[in-house]
Amino acid sequence: MDPLKPPKEEFTRVLSELARELGLGDVPEVERTRRFGFFSARFHKYRVDPRRLAEAVEVFKSRRFEYLTGLSVEGLYVNVDVDVSKVGELVFDAVAKMGRKYGFSEECSGGSFLVEHTSANPIHPLHIGHGRNAILGDSLARLLKFCGNKVETHFYVDDCGVQVMYAAIGYETVREEVGKLAERAKPDLIIGQIYSATNAVAEVGRLRRELEKASDDEKKREILAQIDEWMAVLKRLLDGEREIISKIVERLGQRDVAGEAVELNRRYELGEPDARRIVREVVDLVLKGQRETLARLGIEIDKWDYESEIAVWSGEAARVVSELQRRWPQYVENKGGAVVFRADKFVEDFQLWDLLDLPKFIPPVTLTRSDGTTLYVTRDVAYALWQTRQGFDKVIRVVSTEQTHEQAHVRIILYALGHEDAARRVIHYAYEMVNLPGAKMSARRGQYISLDEILDEAAERSASLVKERNPEVSGIIAERVGVGSVRYAFLSTGPRKPIEFRWDAVLNLRQNSGTFLQYTYVRAYSILEKAQVIGRTPVPGGILPEERDLILKVAEWPSVVRESARSLRPDYVAEFLDGLALVFNSYYEKAPVLKAEEPVRSFRLALVNAVKTVLEAGFYILGIPILTKM
Repeated sequence: MDPLKPPKEEFTRVLSELARELGLGDVPEVERTRRFGFFSARFHKYRVDPRRLAEAVEVFKSRRFEYLTGLSVEGLYVNVDVDVSKVGELVFDAVAKMGRKYGFSEECSGGSFLVEHTSANPIHPLHIGHGRNAILGDSLARLLKFCGNKVETHFYVDDCGVQVMYAAIGYETVREEVGKLAERAKPDLIIGQIYSATNAVAEVGRLRRELEKASDDEKKREILAQIDEWMAVLKRLLDGEREIISKIVERLGQRDVAGEAVELNRRYELGEPDARRIVREVVDLVLKGQRETLARLGIEIDKWDYESEIAVWSGEAARVVSELQRRWPQYVENKGGAVVFRADKFVEDFQLWDLLDLPKFIPPVTLTRSDGTTLYVTRDVAYALWQTRQGFDKVIRVVSTEQTHEQAHVRIILYALGHEDAARRVIHYAYEMVNLPGAKMSARRGQYISLDEILDEAAERSASLVKERNPEVSGIIAERVGVGSVRYAFLSTGPRKPIEFRWDAVLNLRQNSGTFLQYTYVRAYSILEKAQVIGRTPVPGGILPEERDLILKVAEWPSVVRESARSLRPDYVAEFLDGLALVFNSYYEKAPVLKAEEPVRSFRLALVNAVKTVLEAGFYILGIPILTKM
């Protein structure tokens, strides 16, 4: 149900006749343009004489069209406008038949997708950077579902590696104290502080051992400066949760925490019961808190995939290494007991850059440590293999651009293992970082802006915009306005562009914000609620420019959804909704709807309903909460 399909097909028929008349081998593609007309076609590649093209088009100008008007030629562009009255009827018919599914078309369907997103380390709360990952991944899944695709969302629980072991060692040290604290604080927040403190204690211990061995005065000063930095981290953490942090320092200060973490990781990878109990307990506590944060954003994960189960205990990661060594011994090196795959030479020899969409520079990749334990990239290859065996056409991995080389290594190794199709089906959906002016981020040092803090502040700032007098209701509305503003802020910019998170832009009531869109929806909803009955009437003559613009904007919605799905770009939806809201608000200020005379009143109600319907569909895709009052 695409209102622009009939006029586009009619224009295509005109172009087909023109192509035959001019003796061309194929038909120029129809493009949406605002330069000369609503649709255009370029004849540049055909080397047509502009005068001959103009003469050929002149023959068509006397023809009566069903949906087209204003056929013209500008150089080698053939342009046409559309009959807004006819398109308006198509719009109202499509909206009436499809409701909130208006925008769906068969062309935006693309198969089945596994979307892996968020996948934050289970050692601290989700922070502002994870927010962009989670919201992007969730909106991609929503967009693909809206288009009728089978979609499943996954969270990769990275429960192996030394970082997790630091959190587990620290937690085990103050388990009893954590139980008391958990009654008043989120578990992921508590573990995040424990992880940072344990890491700081480990670094101080390591540096002190280095200091004992150092003979050079300059080296000693350098080590002492680093010790001071980590002591400052501990002091800051002590200012927060003194009892727990002081006990971690006291109980772990004389131990080789770094060595214990390596040993615990080795035991965990072997699946030893005691190691499994300690690690899983702390991981699941963090996931509990992360789930609560995701729920605030309206995000649900279909499946939680534990790295240990899929890649390590199954033996898959070890098989990846042994199979590479068997297949390609000439590309595998042993460096001090560590296994290294020369991905750089492999890509060069097999010329894989275009086939696997690789960056220009590919470094070698280390697959195992000298003690035989696997590294993240090795386990990630095993996970990618598992993902591609789940029966989906595409696997979309939402991972920051910082991991571009690592994700390239995954595809290269899949190809090297003989899984060429799997390597091509895995998509690295890269995104840039979020910058919060004045904030420095370091999870190891306990310096990050948690996503909960962002959502709390968004709700607090939104409270001043809410006119509802009932405190309980106004609090709920403020939370939803805050969620909408944060989600839109992370989606309105293309994924490959960094975001500078500024509150004045995030909560802008005049344009380009989730708050602005929610406010626009409330206006449309209020009109229709008061009208109660929405009539159907032909588009009257002499409509306002804003009414013409709104009809055509609403008509474009299916093509916006289609292009967004094909390109995996939710920001196209955000940009479109902002443009629609700008036109609607201008119209709202100029044109009375409820007080208009018939048949104009019925037409305007149908138009407002069409705008409201598109906003509802767009809100679903972007995950913006729908409000009926603010």
